[in-house]
Amino acid sequence: MGFSSTNMLLIQAVYHFDKGEEGVSLANLIGYVDYENHSIITYQELIESIESAKACGLIETRGRKLKTTESFRRWRSNFPKNLSFAKENAELLNFLNQNYTKVKELKSTSNFSEEEFNKAVEEYIKESR
Repeated sequence: MGFSSTNMLLIQAVYHFDKGEEGVSLANLIGYVDYENHSIITYQELIESIESAKACGLIETRGRKLKTTESFRRWRSNFPKNLSFAKENAELLNFLNQNYTKVKELKSTSNFSEEEFNKAVEEYIKESR
């Protein structure tokens, strides 16, 4: 089973919003995925994508925020910053499928509860109006 577009969107969102040590909030993550995919990610998609990316060593949680790992940033630095969304998607999918096997049964060790996710969705919707 390969990686989904949601898996890639989550990794891209974390990378593009990852500024310094702070990391990415759930509301920013939800906003990025909505902007690119024209739909709000579900809680299940979020958790599955976070856990897949963590299992591959591409993102990590820092408290209530997400960050890309040094190994992912090193790989991404091989490409221009202004890489088109479609090209970035294709390169990321190729990278994932060549270097990682999607974990079939993920351990649900998410730091984010469904209630916290729902609050972040509400915050995003409120701010985007």
